[in-house]
Amino acid sequence: MKQLKDFEFMGQFIDRYRDMRNLREVINPLYRNKPARKASLEKLLQFMKAQVPDADIEFVDKKIGSLRSRNELNKVQASMRSGAAEKDVYVPILWYYNRMRFLESRLKPGNHFLHFHPPFPQPQLRLLRTNLALPYWKKLRSPAGARKTSARTRLWNVAARRRRG
Repeated sequence: MKQLKDFEFMGQFIDRYRDMRNLREVINPLYRNKPARKASLEKLLQFMKAQVPDADIEFVDKKIGSLRSRNELNKVQASMRSGAAEKDVYVPILWYYNRMRFLESRLKPGNHFLHFHPPFPQPQLRLLRTNLALPYWKKLRSPAGARKTSARTRLWNVAARRRRG
């Protein structure tokens, strides 16, 4: 699309996307809030419609996805890991590569766990059977269908049957 070849317009689009943290930061409280995300996408859509009148939310979402592509970043990192000299390190050819560097903050070692994974749920406390005041015969009984032999014993039995026959 010729409308999106305008570097100034796409630069402004990237700047607006950078300001809408709920679209890109998993730790942002509004990230999982669908109405808030949709409102942010609507704002980007209104801006995009100035250049592309027939744009819709899906178009804006795909454009964001294509801008976030990590191909250039992967090439840079691969050339740095290869032990190439500083002058031989891959130089990105995308004009907006430096403008999208704000996404790298979530890729730094030590930060990635917080940004890619939601916090672990708190473990629920299990009530011990002794706290339930059950009679002793119910405390000792294993659940219905539970195996009474260990895995090692079962494997030994299977191997013995194979040797016999």
